[in-house]
This record gives sequence, C-alpha cells and structure tokens, in this order.
Amino acid sequence: DDPKLYGHAPFALEPFPFPRSEYERVVALQPAFGRLVDCVARDSEWLEDTLKETAASDEFTRKLLELRRETDAKGLKQTCSLGLLRSDYMLDAPGSKAEDGSGRALQVELNTIASSFGCLSTVVSGLHSYIAQKYEGASAGTLPPNGAKDGLCAGLAAAHAEFVRQFPSSDVPRRVAMVVQPGERNQMDQRMLEHGLWEGHGVDLRRVTLLDVEENDGSLIFGEGDDKWEASVVYFRAGYAPDDYSSDKEWQARAVIEESKAIKCPTVAYQLAGTKKVQQALAAPGVIEKWLPSDADSLRGVFAGLYSLDVADGDAVDAIVAEAINNPSKFVCKPQREGGGNNLYGDELKESLMKFSPQERAAYVLMDRIQPPSKEATLVRGGESIVGACVCELGIYGTILTDGEGATIFENTPGHLLRQKSLGVDEGGVAAGFACLSSPALV
Repeated sequence: DDPKLYGHAPFALEPFPFPRSEYERVVALQPAFGRLVDCVARDSEWLEDTLKETAASDEFTRKLLELRRETDAKGLKQTCSLGLLRSDYMLDAPGSKAEDGSGRALQVELNTIASSFGCLSTVVSGLHSYIAQKYEGASAGTLPPNGAKDGLCAGLAAAHAEFVRQFPSSDVPRRVAMVVQPGERNQMDQRMLEHGLWEGHGVDLRRVTLLDVEENDGSLIFGEGDDKWEASVVYFRAGYAPDDYSSDKEWQARAVIEESKAIKCPTVAYQLAGTKKVQQALAAPGVIEKWLPSDADSLRGVFAGLYSLDVADGDAVDAIVAEAINNPSKFVCKPQREGGGNNLYGDELKESLMKFSPQERAAYVLMDRIQPPSKEATLVRGGESIVGACVCELGIYGTILTDGEGATIFENTPGHLLRQKSLGVDEGGVAAGFACLSSPALV
C-alpha cells in the first residue's frame, strides 16, 4: 500500500487450457466486432433510443449521452475514430474440467475504453513460454503467439500518422496524450506502450490527467515554453467511471477533448457503444443485421442470454426478474460500469432486484451466468503463492481506425489477455484485485 513501492502484477504460474477451436473462433470474430462498434457509435439515433431509459436512471450514462449530443450539434472537427478494443469471453461448460478442452466461448463484455494489460499480457506469455521450454510437462497445450503490445502501439501510431496527414503543418511537436488517473498504480502496462510507441514508430507519448486539459481553439496544446506540444491522439486510460469525474472541471475537460481536432481513443460514442445496455440490445434478433448482415449470425453465436430491464418492456421484464429472484445463482446483474467490482451476484442480486423500483432497475441488464470449467492452479500475488481450483477469462484485442464515412484506415487483431481467478470469485478484474494475469494453452 506504500505509494513509493512497486508491487508485481499478480500472475498465474502456469497457462490455462483453452480449446483451440474456440480460441480461433473468437480471434476470427474480432475484426467484425470492431466494425460493429464503429457502426453503432456512428448511429446516433439508435444509440439515443437504446440508452434513453438507462440514461434516465443512470447519471453517468446520461452525461455521456448529453456530451455526445452537444458535440454533434457543434459539428465534429475530427471524424476519425480509434478503437483499442478487447472482447472478453468465458467458456460455458458446467461441471467440466479445463483439461478436457470442452466448453463454448461466450462473450462477457466488449471493452471500448481503457482496455488494459495488453503489454503485461505479452510479458506473461513470455514467462510461460520460457517455463514450457525449460521444464518438461510445464504446459499441457500450445502457447499461441501474443503480439498485443506491438499491435496496440501500431494502432496508436496509425492514428498519429493520420492526424499528421490531415494537419501537416505545426509550430510545436505532435504527441500522443495518454489520459491517466491521478496516482495511477497500473503504470508499468502503460509505460510499456509509451516505450513501444517510441521504439517501434518514433512517436512520443506523454501522460496527462483530465485536469491538465484547458480550453482551446480546436488544438489540444499542453506544456509551456520550449516544452509546448499538441496532442495528435488522445488515448484514455481513465474516464471510464464516475469517480474519474469528481467535479465539473473533469467533464469540461472531456468536452474540450471531444470537440478538438485530435483523434480520440475512444470517442464518447465509442464509449457508449461498449455499455452493457448496448450489448444486451445487440443480442436481440435482427439488430446486428442493421449494420453487418453477413456477420450477424457469427457474432450472435458468442452472446450469452441477455435481458432488458427497461420499464417499456413490461411483462417480459417482470418475468425474468421473478426468475432471477427465485434462481439468483443462474444470473448476473450488470450496471453500466467498467473497471471491475460492479456486478451483482447471488444474494446481493436477489436483494437488489427485490428493492429496486422499475426505474432504478432500468440502469442494469441481466445476463445468464456462464459456468466455466475449472483447473487446479498456482496463482502468485504479493510474492505469495495460492494453490486451488481456478477458472479463466480470455480477452481478444483488436484495433480499428476509421475515417468517419465507414472506411477502415487501419485494423489488426494482435493478441490476447487471459486472466485466472480462484473458483468462487465472481469478478474478473486484475487491477481491481480479483484475478491474475495468465496465458491460454491451446488444447
């Protein structure tokens, strides 16, 4: 807890078995998920209609929607959007052992802002590769290559290059601005992006907070004197939770960024496209066909059961809420939040649904609880090992840079993040203290 000391990121000593066919399936789907996020983010009418009841119940969603609306009304100075995305999955295989290689991958969520640990995941992949080569029998499967760090850096570099192409002349250097939380603890993952961006592409990155942002004429200028510079890309590793906006100053800063000519990663619209309510709405029959008819069946094939809690959905909501109250272990209740530690499970889910008003309930969605296979594993946290039954969650990274008219300038699917957590632990965030970094061993 001493801010002057470093602590290692929690990690698993061995990789976790994951069926090769399911790994390859979700990797193949990632480009389509990137295009889907872009399509949804640019369909302002659909976003407004989908999130209207959620926004009425959830202040954070409402403020993001208002900001998107105000920015659109003023006219966009920058139509390009950059997404550094991560789609997270768990295997559904009730009562199975992970070593069996069974289970079907179902999407837990699609992260559109501050998708972290792409760099540290490559370090853990290297650790597991080293152990597998040095110690016979240390890995029961094949470790897939993991280029997450380099791929994410390539996405940021592509956005920087596009900005320079659009605005070739400048009196000051152009740099990527990474928006971080004051007192950020997860610095090493972020610093590796900073170093990789410079070493691989010659692009400088500086860390700023929302309070460093000031009013401008469309250019985002930071620093003073000889250290003055302009942000070509604003990459958010903060701004995903209400706690990041402790006053109106942070909201004003977000508006200044949104209205600037810098390329945003993400825009407010991309952030809204990653909400749980949007995830639930996309799972409904016929919705994805609005934008990606040829990919709709494949994308829907990884959705778990998702249920609206909007007041307007009437009897259907009452029925699924009654079922969840009677069988709380079969469901997860999700608010519109990122960062881990926000979902409702078990008795807490039951008690909350019983006391929520219909309007309060609309801030959440219900999802079928995924039943993953387990495996005995060793987790290392704070220099101490913990041995016990564990389950895993796989994240697939993808980048997409679009021009605002449906054309893709750059995209890739560079790598993965696998997290292990002890069986019985509900949440899956590493930074939130619930899970450990790991790798998939394909079986």
